[in-house]
This record gives sequence, C-alpha cells and structure tokens, in this order.
Amino acid sequence: MQSLVRLWVLFAVLGCVGLIAAAEGVSDKDLSDVKKEIESLRARLAKKNSTPTTAGPIGRANDLVDNKYGPNSTVTTKDGKLTMGGLVQVWWYNIQNDSKDFRAVPPVLGGQTGEVSDNDGYRVRRAELKFTLDITPHITAVVMIDPTGQDEFNSFPGAPTNQGIVIKGQSESSFSGSMPFNNLVGPRNPIFGGSNSSSNSDPANPLGGGTTDVTRVRVQNGTVVANRLLQDAYINYHPHFMPEHDFTIGQFKPPMSEEGWRNTGQLDFAERAMINQFPNQRDLGLMVHGTWWEGRFQYWLGAFNGAGSFQNTFGGYQNRSDDNDPFDVAWRVQVRPVWHNETWGSLELGVSRQDGVHGEAKRGGNFLGGDPLDGLGFTETHAFRQWAWAWYRPGSIMRGFWLRGEIGQMKDRLQPIFQNDPNSFERHGWYAAVGYHLGQSIWADDLENGGWFWKMMKDVEFAFRYEQFQNMILEDLDNPSVETDRFKSEAMTVGFNYYWKGHNVRSQVNYIWVNELESDARIREVHNNTFIVTHQVQW
Repeated sequence: MQSLVRLWVLFAVLGCVGLIAAAEGVSDKDLSDVKKEIESLRARLAKKNSTPTTAGPIGRANDLVDNKYGPNSTVTTKDGKLTMGGLVQVWWYNIQNDSKDFRAVPPVLGGQTGEVSDNDGYRVRRAELKFTLDITPHITAVVMIDPTGQDEFNSFPGAPTNQGIVIKGQSESSFSGSMPFNNLVGPRNPIFGGSNSSSNSDPANPLGGGTTDVTRVRVQNGTVVANRLLQDAYINYHPHFMPEHDFTIGQFKPPMSEEGWRNTGQLDFAERAMINQFPNQRDLGLMVHGTWWEGRFQYWLGAFNGAGSFQNTFGGYQNRSDDNDPFDVAWRVQVRPVWHNETWGSLELGVSRQDGVHGEAKRGGNFLGGDPLDGLGFTETHAFRQWAWAWYRPGSIMRGFWLRGEIGQMKDRLQPIFQNDPNSFERHGWYAAVGYHLGQSIWADDLENGGWFWKMMKDVEFAFRYEQFQNMILEDLDNPSVETDRFKSEAMTVGFNYYWKGHNVRSQVNYIWVNELESDARIREVHNNTFIVTHQVQW
C-alpha cells in the first residue's frame, strides 16, 4: 500500500514537472531522464511485489524489520521499552615467573608450584549482556548474564596471582595425621569423592556423587560451584506515591563497599582492589532504596539469603539455594556534602555493613564426621562484613584530579571441608588511589586546540593505587584443625587509561608490584608482579 501511495505521489510530481516544463521550456532530454527514473521505480516495485514472502513467523519477522535496520534504530517490544547494554573486556597479561607459590614448604608437604598460575596469555575477563525492560512507568525488570561467570571460580589466575577469593593452605604439621584436610587435589579430596566417599548412592551423604539427589545436596551445601552465568535478575518498583523510594527483589549485589558495588565498566584499574573482590558478587534478596536532595543523601536496606561464607569458601552465595533459615541484613548510607561545585568539586562519603547467621550445624558438625552430620555441615556462625569509603574530585585549578580510599573488614569461618572444625576469624584490608585526567583538567582547552598529539593527550588518564589485604590464610601451627592464621600482601598498581570514547571504548595498561609483608617461616616472597593490557567496549 505504501509503495502505491509513493508511486501516485511521483506521478503527481511528474505532472507538475510537465506543466512547469511546458511553461519554462524544459528540454526533451530532461523529460526523458525523468521518464527513465519512473520506469526504473516501476520495475523495482514489480520485482518486490512478485517475490513470495517466506512462510511462518521468521518470514513475518523479516517483513516487519525490512528496511528498519541501521544505526540508532529503535528496538521495540510488544509492551514497555526495552534497552540492551553490554560490556566486553579482553586482557593480555604477563606474570613474573616463579616455580613456587607463597607457601615455604615443598609441594609434598602442602606447598604448590606457582608454574600453573604464572603463564602469560589472553583472557576474556568480562562479557556482560544486560536487558532492561521498563514495563510500566513504575516497574522495571533487569536481567544481566555473563558467560565468563565473572571469573571468581574459574581457572584464570587472579590479579595479583596470590589473590584468589580465598587461598587454601596448610602448615607442615597438619600432615602428621592420615587426613590432609586442606589438600584440595588428589584422591583424598572429599569434594570429588575418593577414599572418603562412603557411598555414591546415599542422597544424604554430601561426600558421595553420581545421583541426582546427591547433586542437589551438593549444590545446597555449596560443595559444587553454582551456575554463575546468571548475574543480575531482579524487578524494581518505584511507586509514584513515594518518588524518593524504590524497591528491588531478585538477585543483585548487596549494597556493600563503593568499588565492589561500582559498575565494572567504570573501574579505575583493570581489577578491583583485593578487599573489594569480595562484594563483587550477587545474592538473592529484597532491598529498599531512598534518595533525597538530588542524590546528595541516599540509603539502602535489604534482607538476603546469605548462603555460604563471607570468606567465599564453599561455593560462594550467588545463584544457589539457601543453607540457613535466618536472613542477612545489609545496609548502606551515602552522603555527598559537596557535589558538582565549581570551586570545591565533589565529595562522597559512605559506610555499609552486613550481618547474618550462617550455617545451622551445632559445633563439631562437619563433612568428615562429628555430631551431628545434618546435611548442612557448617557450624552456626554470627558473621559480618563492613566497608567505609571516601571519594573526592576537586574543582578550580585542581580539577582533573581524583582521590579514592576504602577500608573493609569481614568475619566468618571456613567450611569444615578445609579444616576439621574451624573457628571463625576476621580479615581486613584497605586501599588508597589517586588519578589525573588531562581531559578534565585546566589544560583541557589548550590540548583540544593544539596539534594532533596534544588532542590525543586530552583522552589520557594516569592512576596509582596502594593496597593491603590479609589474602593468605594458613592453618595454625599449634592448632591446625581449629585456628587459622592470616598474612598480608601489599600491591602497588601504576595505571594508564586512554578513553577513545569515554568509558564506552577504553584501553588500560596496569603494572602491579606485589610484596608479602609477613615474617613467618611458612611464608615466602612470591615473584608475581603482573603486567596487564586491557581493551573494553560497553554500550
């Protein structure tokens, strides 16, 4: 129908052109050219109308989207407004070679080779795809997937390499008995069965394997890694009668820390600080958020499943069933006493905390025996974690600079699969960072008006971060089945960021110096300085 309308319009225009031509004395050649254009249009329309439409829903979809594709074209849905976003981040990394890890004991006594985690290579660090549907003016649904699983539980080395979410280790004395509890490789590994698996068909036996019931028990207990493809999956309700509040239910990050909670594509460095790799995980829960004075004061309050352990052992707590009845309570308060002020700049201060009771077993309940073995195997623990931070971007002649600092602390226990009956313990860490973005500095206009080299420098940012964290844990020498010792590492990162198109297209170069700070016969200095080059595209 539209094609016929266009043809009639063209005929009308041609008639007008003919009248004008007669009046103005237009040449026959000009009229002949117009006639040729009309014949060409007729031929294209006839060919299009004679082409059969593909049958079925695919054919109908092709008809609907025909001639609709192109830059900035609108994606429409039957109901609501759908927005699609994503992040692709690719790394190349080079790690200083070391034949041993941080444990100063031979591999046969619990030390491990460092050769597995110091190989250079490429890595798809993040591959996020996010769908946001505004189904009504007050209800939004969000789903975000990442096939990399955000990498916490896969085979790639951490940055730095002695910073996994948690590192298992043991003292030499822990091997005096017949059961090396912390030996996570080899035939005695209770996670994968072996000599300690009394039955592969008993659905109540979390050490067994091979049946659907046992698999269910393992997932509930955290003895297997949950599916981490699903990241965010939640519904947000922002009622019109409470414009300063919104409510969220589903799976999302608890409101912990600043850098840990920040959008991954907005990080200042290739990787979060060691202490902030912990809050970069999701949990299932319900949360209310309030904001006043254009975001100058905000608060969050939520209740979450809190499965597993804040030490992130035993499978983590993302996308898995709960292992206890109580909910964790998490809250966050954020204030901005100065914000977008031409002279004083922007300042943000915040604090967050999460408290919960993890596990349901009585003292002594564990996977290797005890009273009772109740299928949960995690001693009831009153756990907490908390962070406080400050972020400042000055104005006036100091604009272009930014400063960040954060301190974090957590208390929980390891699962009894790592130690026979571990006590709860506390770990803490902190970081401070500074950066300078030339494109936001007092030199920005001069750089923009300079030659090609100076224009290129406008998109450059320099950054530096110093951090410490008790990232190494070992069984205590005197009481290895109960007590856990903690040891600090420090890392210094020099960063170079180039913003090809803001954060949407950005390249980063980071070099990380890593040092072990503790003086202990069981700890050795690991040669694991790391060089990372990343490139990201987000939309």
